[in-house]
Amino acid sequence: MTVVVVAAPVQRATVLATVEKVRRRGGASRILGIRASRPLEGAEGLTDQHGDPVKVTWCPSALACWDALSTWDQSGWLVLLTDRTEEELGSGLLARLAQHRLQRPDAWESVKLRFRATSLDRALLRDSTEHRSAIPEALLRIEPQTGWPAARAGMLNREVAYGAVARHHLGIDAETLDGAAVLEATLAPELPTRLADLRRDGGDELTDVVLDWLAGRLGPGAAPARHVLATGTTGDLLPLGLALSHVVTAPATFRQEAVLTGARLEAGLPDAFRGATNTGAAGAPAEQLRSLAAESARTVQEMLTRPAARDSALAVLRRAEAILRAEQAPSLIAASDLLPGGLTARRRTLAAALSTDPDAVERTWREILEHPLTAVREGRDPLHTALRAAVRLDRWLAAPQAGAADPGVGRLERVLDAARTHAHDGAWAETALGDLLQGSDDPEIAAALDRLAQQVLIRRRALDRAFAQDLAPLARGDSLPAGDVHYLERVLENVGLPLARPTSARPGARHRGALVLLIDGMSAASATDLTRSILDVTDTWREIVPVEAPRRATALALLPSLTTHSRTSFFLGETGSGGQQHERQGLSALARTAGLRAAPLFHKHDLDAKGAGASLSAPIAAAIADPEGNPLVACVLNTIDDALDKSDPGGTRWSTADVTHLRPLLQEAARAGRTVLLTADHGHVVERGGRLERHDGTTSARSRTATGDPAGPDEILVEGERVLDEGRAILAVDEDLRYTDRKAGYHGGAGLSELVVPVIALRPAPADGTEQGWADGLPQGWLFTSDQHPLWWSTRAAAPVPVEEPAALAAEPASMFDLFSAAEPEEQPAPPVGLGGAIVATERFADQKRVLRRTPSDETVALLIDELAAAPGARLPFSRVSQLLVTPAARTARTAGVVAQLLNVEGFEVLRLEEGTAILDIALARQQFEVS
Repeated sequence: MTVVVVAAPVQRATVLATVEKVRRRGGASRILGIRASRPLEGAEGLTDQHGDPVKVTWCPSALACWDALSTWDQSGWLVLLTDRTEEELGSGLLARLAQHRLQRPDAWESVKLRFRATSLDRALLRDSTEHRSAIPEALLRIEPQTGWPAARAGMLNREVAYGAVARHHLGIDAETLDGAAVLEATLAPELPTRLADLRRDGGDELTDVVLDWLAGRLGPGAAPARHVLATGTTGDLLPLGLALSHVVTAPATFRQEAVLTGARLEAGLPDAFRGATNTGAAGAPAEQLRSLAAESARTVQEMLTRPAARDSALAVLRRAEAILRAEQAPSLIAASDLLPGGLTARRRTLAAALSTDPDAVERTWREILEHPLTAVREGRDPLHTALRAAVRLDRWLAAPQAGAADPGVGRLERVLDAARTHAHDGAWAETALGDLLQGSDDPEIAAALDRLAQQVLIRRRALDRAFAQDLAPLARGDSLPAGDVHYLERVLENVGLPLARPTSARPGARHRGALVLLIDGMSAASATDLTRSILDVTDTWREIVPVEAPRRATALALLPSLTTHSRTSFFLGETGSGGQQHERQGLSALARTAGLRAAPLFHKHDLDAKGAGASLSAPIAAAIADPEGNPLVACVLNTIDDALDKSDPGGTRWSTADVTHLRPLLQEAARAGRTVLLTADHGHVVERGGRLERHDGTTSARSRTATGDPAGPDEILVEGERVLDEGRAILAVDEDLRYTDRKAGYHGGAGLSELVVPVIALRPAPADGTEQGWADGLPQGWLFTSDQHPLWWSTRAAAPVPVEEPAALAAEPASMFDLFSAAEPEEQPAPPVGLGGAIVATERFADQKRVLRRTPSDETVALLIDELAAAPGARLPFSRVSQLLVTPAARTARTAGVVAQLLNVEGFEVLRLEEGTAILDIALARQQFEVS
């Protein structure tokens, strides 16, 4: 190909490049003559890259050239710019010039020098052929002060030249530029201004070829991208591509809407793209639009995964949705897997299905979780929190009621079972209800949440009333069976003092006393939040329970559940009322009886009396740090009880940061190696638009004396030695009933949330952080508890399969002869064996066990397999796996991994563990272990 070399107008870069070229060729003369049509502006103070001065003089005649020679001071270089020919200058003057001739620099040669290149790519020359010398001239004209970068391997090509322009003048880093990077770069708000400046300084020709080069990074999608970029509305390229992706991938049900929307979008593109968005459209324009659409969707999805790019991605989503809305495409928006409108549509679908269609609830909730905006907004979106709570409560309402009333069970057993069920189940529902009541500003969703909340409140009211009807044994103080439910006044005797004694499950291991933290007013629901905040953040603490009662323990407050009764009785170890001095004396007496040297008790004013800059007062820190001298230390924290007067305890998700002094107390206990016992004196109910009734003899917001009006339908009369002060009282049952002015919350009544008190024991991490260290630090008779979440918190329980009972046969009474008959009794059919039992009984399972050192028991593995097989989708959350495997929550993944090794024969994934979920392949399990 013949390339026409066009002389470039003389510019500073041209002069310097020519000087450098002559220097490289050598020669004695430092006088250059350059043919030019006009003077060079701004030539004063010019120096070459070696620092030598370059004096540039305009010489319109031969005489002017001789005059310039005569006045030159012989330093650096002298450059004579002239429009005269060599013949006009004469041989004498030419003899003084370097190379004895006028230099006619080629623009591209000058550009090569500025990029320190030795060769030139032909693609650049083709661009120059089309635009004559405009491109190289522009490259010389807009060279940055720091100079153009050196061409790698000496080759000057489009990537080097146009990439340098993009980087220095458009702010686009072209080092690893692909289609996604180009699309993301177009979102820069300053890009249109930079482009305008480039057109002004570099000209249209260079600007257009740089934009073509950038668009070319999009492959087949370059043509429509080039059109949008050329219009200057660069920020619309990615949103438009995303809008097009919804059109070209629309499902058949929305085809008509997609066709009309596509036609409207095509109107803003060149005529070649008419009809390119139609279903089945063929040809280059259709392929180009589909390519741009797909690249745009991928780019936005990837941007959402990077925190630094999320705000830009969200702006693109909003703009794309605005484009589709303007083009009347509501169905495409609602069906979107990316747009905010798609997430909103799924949320409305979920809300409509609550309480009516459990399958739709679970399916839509999975779709919501899979929507990328859900992960982006996690923890920052109150509506997502409310909907997650709604899904959980929908499951809770559908689940069989644990501890349903059994006419054959006594009142004491029923009331204890109700308390236990509330601690293990109802408290979590209370927590979810607090999240649900954050509500929504979407009327459709808000109405659905309100309907669900009313159903939950009806269920809770029924549970409270059933509990209150059986309160008589607790009011009398009937003896409780040994287990996980205690009278509050017996918690220290049964739990706290044994934990403070220096005993351990391992010989030689140190067990360093106990710290009792009584959090005034903490309900079982508040305790679920607080314990999760302690256990989930780090592996500093693990929850422990007694071996004989491997679930979180529960205590029952005094009646009425007032601080002066319940808290004082807790520290006295018997029923009684009083103040802080009574509590100190009572705890000291209990400690002496148990053989402990000392048991200091600190109240609010003790905790607040800390020096500036200290997290904990010196006396308290010293007491906790001395387990030998103070085996038992107790502190009363008042944050939650104080919140009942002035804040929102129902809307608060309690954490260690919310309860004043709790975090430093835990840190000090961990350093000392103390077991921590978290408990309360009573719980509370939350104000949710309740009603006020005025009565004489009111003793609290939820209790009154029995000397006035008789108990109404929403109240209960209680009598007995655990009813203080007079042995008789009337308590409010329904949580919406109160006797005093409105506050944020109340206590003193007969509700489960008021009377059921959490009892939670925590062990700190051992110094070496090993599992053996954890085990060695266990108090004697205690073990690490499994995950405490109820099943419905993470998944919906499978519907029970009804089993037809065989018809009962009329039995003849056995005679004396029958009893001694020599006839063999008929063999009874063996009970059916589940999938789990069948698998663990196989030789292959036994072979798998032989190669592993420590495995869960066969019964435990069988139970896990059976429950997985019965669960929806054969999936169970780790919270339930933890309970079935009887393993601490912190070790669930490890223990489940051992079970997976047992079941995954020859690497086939019978049991798969994914993101906190165990998934069983039932068909593969039967095949691998050859069971039917």
